This record gives sequence, structure tokens and C-alpha cells, in this order.
Amino acid sequence: MRGGRSRPSRRVAEPLIRVDSDFEHEFPGASASATECYANIVRTGDLLIGLHNEQARADYGLSPTGKQALAVIEGAREPLEPGVIAERLIITSGSTTSMLDTLERAGLVQRMPHPEDRRKLLVDVTDEGAAIVDELLPSLHQRERTIIEDALTPIEQRTLIELLARVQASIADHAEDPPTRGARRVKRVKRGG
Repeated sequence: MRGGRSRPSRRVAEPLIRVDSDFEHEFPGASASATECYANIVRTGDLLIGLHNEQARADYGLSPTGKQALAVIEGAREPLEPGVIAERLIITSGSTTSMLDTLERAGLVQRMPHPEDRRKLLVDVTDEGAAIVDELLPSLHQRERTIIEDALTPIEQRTLIELLARVQASIADHAEDPPTRGARRVKRVKRGG
């Protein structure tokens, strides 16, 4: 979609993830509402990221990690060590090497010697890579605006941000909690035989 051409929609809205009416009986201690919230937050995030990833692949042949790497390197406004890139992308050093190889072959990044340590390399975005970032990111942000403003009023957007902040704070508060063990109540149907 270089130059802002739009694609016809091939998607049908995904229905909300719902649980069965006997969910809480089957999973004692569970909450049907909490599970539906959790599942639908994850699905919504997956759908939104999927749109960005699909656009980057279709328009520029970029993998999801390649798209993120270009944005990270260009956004740093200075060359970065591969380890810093790996850390910011939360990927392994082996994955980083492979991804940087691909971006370098495409002419989007360049590796260069580290000025202070001959054992290290730095990675910088090329002019072609920067041009892609300069074209891609505004397009992605415009898509975000279109999707969110079509669904939510400005007040609802602020409310959603506040609610998500509360969920994120709860995640941080409970990240170290040990898992609660429970038993599932389910009648098993004997399978053939």
C-alpha cells in the first residue's frame, strides 16, 4: 500500500469470546466475566497487531520483528549494539542476528565497527530503511486513529485507557502470586473403543 492506497476489506468482525453458561461450575473459583474480559483483551490486541504486521509485510516485505527493529533503530537516533536491539525487542541474540542479516541484505540497515571496541558492532538504519519508517509509521498511526475513533468517543477512549491502566497495575501487583491450584468439574464422555 505504498502511497496510501487502501485495500478492500476481507474481514468479518470477530465475535466476542464468550464462555458457556456452566463455566463457573466447571471451573470452581473462576469468573466467567473475568475470563471473557481477559480473552477479549488478548484477542483485541492480537487483531490490532495483526493489522500492523499484515500491512508491513504487504507493503514492504517486513516481518513483524523486522518492522519493530527498524522502528527501534531509527527511533534511537543513533546506531545501536545488536544486544540493545535484542533487549528492546525482547528476542534472543540468535533471532536478532538472523533478523539483522535479512534487513541488511534488503539494504535497510548496516552494520559498522564499534568506535571504541573492535569486538563489537553497531547497527544503523540506512536512508532506505529510514524512508520506510517515515512512510510506514504515519500510516499505522492513521489506521489506529480510524479504528479507535470509529468505535469510541473521546470520553470512551480516555475511559478505556484508565481501565487498561488499572488492569496493567493489577498484572504488576499479582505477577509474583503463586498459581492457585483447583479442580475442574467435567463429565467426560467415553470415546470410541
